[in-house]
This record gives sequence, C-alpha cells and structure tokens, in this order.
Amino acid sequence: MTKKECLRRLGANIRRIRESKGLSQDKVCLEGGLSRATMSRIESGSVDVQAWTLFRVADTIGVPIKKLFEFDLSKE
Repeated sequence: MTKKECLRRLGANIRRIRESKGLSQDKVCLEGGLSRATMSRIESGSVDVQAWTLFRVADTIGVPIKKLFEFDLSKE
C-alpha cells in the first residue's frame, strides 16, 4: 500500500466515524481548533496529517486515537 492510499483510508475512516456520531465537519473544526480546509484535506487523504492534529480530532469526536486507525490496510 502506498502512503497516499494509507492517508486516503485514514481520512475515509475519520469521516465515517464523525458521521456515525452525527457530527458535522464545522462542529469538529470549531471544537477542535481546526480550519474547515484542514479537516476537508484530512478526510480526503490529501494531507500528511500530524500526530497532534489526529489527537485533537479523536478527542473532539470522542474516540481513542487508535480508533482512527482501525481500517484494513490489506484491502485493495
């Protein structure tokens, strides 16, 4: 798996978790101190997100950070 694909899957998983909790991007951005553009880039997998940002996202959506990484890396 390429770095780009890994980031895309991470972002898709973050979006899935956020939506499953009924949270909008705007709410997560406001409470997590992120710009909407940054959150959009994270969820689309177009940015190599820093660990601290992932901690803030996880905290804001109310999950342990390890939950953000619970996706299958072997899928094509």
